[in-house]
Amino acid sequence: MTSLAAGCEVDHVAVSDGVAAVEGLGAALLASKAGLARRIREAVEAEIPAYRSLPGDTLENEVSLVLRQLLRAIADQRGVDDRECGELAAIGERRARQGLPVDDVLRAWRLGMETAVRQARETGQRYGIAETGVLAFVESALAWCDQAMLITSRAHRRAERAAVRESDECHTDFVRGVLMGTISHAELRIRAEMYGLDPTADYVAVRACVNADTTQFRLEQLLGLSDSTRNRYGLVAIIDDNAAGFLSDPPPGRGDSIVGFGPPRPLERLVESYRSAARALVTAEACGLHGAYDIASLGLRPAIALDAELGELLRRRYLEPLAALSSEAELIATLRTYLACGMHVERTATRLFVHQNTVRYRIARFEELTGKDLSEIEVLLEVWWALEVSTMQL
Repeated sequence: MTSLAAGCEVDHVAVSDGVAAVEGLGAALLASKAGLARRIREAVEAEIPAYRSLPGDTLENEVSLVLRQLLRAIADQRGVDDRECGELAAIGERRARQGLPVDDVLRAWRLGMETAVRQARETGQRYGIAETGVLAFVESALAWCDQAMLITSRAHRRAERAAVRESDECHTDFVRGVLMGTISHAELRIRAEMYGLDPTADYVAVRACVNADTTQFRLEQLLGLSDSTRNRYGLVAIIDDNAAGFLSDPPPGRGDSIVGFGPPRPLERLVESYRSAARALVTAEACGLHGAYDIASLGLRPAIALDAELGELLRRRYLEPLAALSSEAELIATLRTYLACGMHVERTATRLFVHQNTVRYRIARFEELTGKDLSEIEVLLEVWWALEVSTMQL
């Protein structure tokens, strides 16, 4: 067994218990730091495939840096200092940028600790350092490593979150740029290909109502991007508190969702499709509808929703004269049903469970109060418009 006399640097490490033994073991390990760093690198690369993609010399240099920090901290009987904290955080951030998951980073730390502890025990035996001294050294090393792992993992997670935010922002900026027409044709093609999209294909713009806590996954579900039965693809994001994006196919109408979509257009012309999608959404919301709608499926309602001034004028012309009647609600319900039944008195009476003469009386009463004749097409259209406006939430 090699014996080390007290009072010398590395070749003569103190072997007594306590602080001297810890310092002596630390000095011995510091002298063999390069070999230990290599052993740790090899162990990590052998056990964690993701680390094999990193340059070996870079990883070994980082391990060597951490070993030096560890051994100096043990010698000084302290935890992680400010400078070490910054260096450890930089390693964590670097691993995040390199795409290594935090679980692999923590596993690499554990492998490094196991390798270092094993070498510490071997070194202690070689130099005759008392087991109590080795144990004290190991306890100090583990305590420091716990701090270091926490610093590294927190920095990794911060960097991950920052990368996600940056990615989300880039994603959102691209979607917004396409829908607003602020991206040049050349950049549009390049960035579309980066997202795996066909830059020559047509897409339908979409706009949908979402809750404040809607996740990206839920958003993609809502718009059918996760539907395995359809080869639908595209990009969506939260823009101005609503979902917006563009899809290869019209979105599904699911549950209580409200979605507007526009006509198919090339990427560089999605501005007009998005404008149409926004109008469809506003109209569907105003009408209290649920599902997915384009302008064509909503008939004249988009025009009603767009021209609030005309709608209010017609409402006053045809519905305000009824306001003083105690039977206002019955009269308006009869009008709606009468129009829905194609102005057939018999069908209207059947649907309302009233006598045909009751229907005739109510229609005549309406014409008397408004001074208008429902047999005139223009009047008929204006009455329908007024009735629609009265139910819309504009």
